Amino acid sequence: MSSVVGILGYQGCIEPHEALLSKLNVPHMRVLSPEDLTRVDRLILPGGESTTMLKFIKIHGMMSPLREFSKTHPMWGICAGAILLANEVMNPDQDSLKAIDIAAHRNFYGAQTESFTTALEVDFLRDPIDVHFIRAPLLAQTSAKSGAKHLKVHSTFRGEPVFFSQGNIWACSFHAELGQDTTLHEAFLKLAV
Repeated sequence: MSSVVGILGYQGCIEPHEALLSKLNVPHMRVLSPEDLTRVDRLILPGGESTTMLKFIKIHGMMSPLREFSKTHPMWGICAGAILLANEVMNPDQDSLKAIDIAAHRNFYGAQTESFTTALEVDFLRDPIDVHFIRAPLLAQTSAKSGAKHLKVHSTFRGEPVFFSQGNIWACSFHAELGQDTTLHEAFLKLAV
C-alpha cells in the first residue's frame, strides 16, 4: 500500500478521490507545488478541464517536476488527467507531460450533456466496474519512444481503448471515482514505486 497518495489539486474532480481514499484509510494530500510532490509516492491527475490544469501547472513551475516524477512513480490520469499525461493532444493541440505513448483526442465522447455511465470490464479486475464518461477523450496508441516500456490496453468501450498503462503510468478516458467502488483505486495503490 502507498504511504501518501497525491491528487493534483488545481481544479477538477478532486473531492471524490479524497472520499474514496479516506474510505480506504489511505493518507492523501492535494499537490500544488514541486515541494508537495516530494511528499507523495504516487499521484492522481483528476478529471476536469485540462487547459485550466495545464495553465496552473505552468504557473506553479510543475511541468519539469511532474515529468521527472512520472519516470519513477505511479501516476494515474483520469479524463483530463489522461490528456495531461498523453504524448500528443489534439482537438485542439496543446502541451502535455508526454508521460505515456498515447494520443488524446479531446471531447471525443460528446459534450457535458451527453455524459453517461456504463459497466466496464477491466482485464485485471474480477468484476465489471461502473464508470462515467464525461466529455471524455479518445485515447489511442502512438508510435513508442525508443526504449519505452510496453503499452497495454486494459479496457475497451465500443471497440475503442479507454484504459492504457505503460509501466506505472495509467491513463483512463473514464471516471472511476464518482461511485462507491474502490476497486480501481485499490489496484493503483498496489503499483510498485
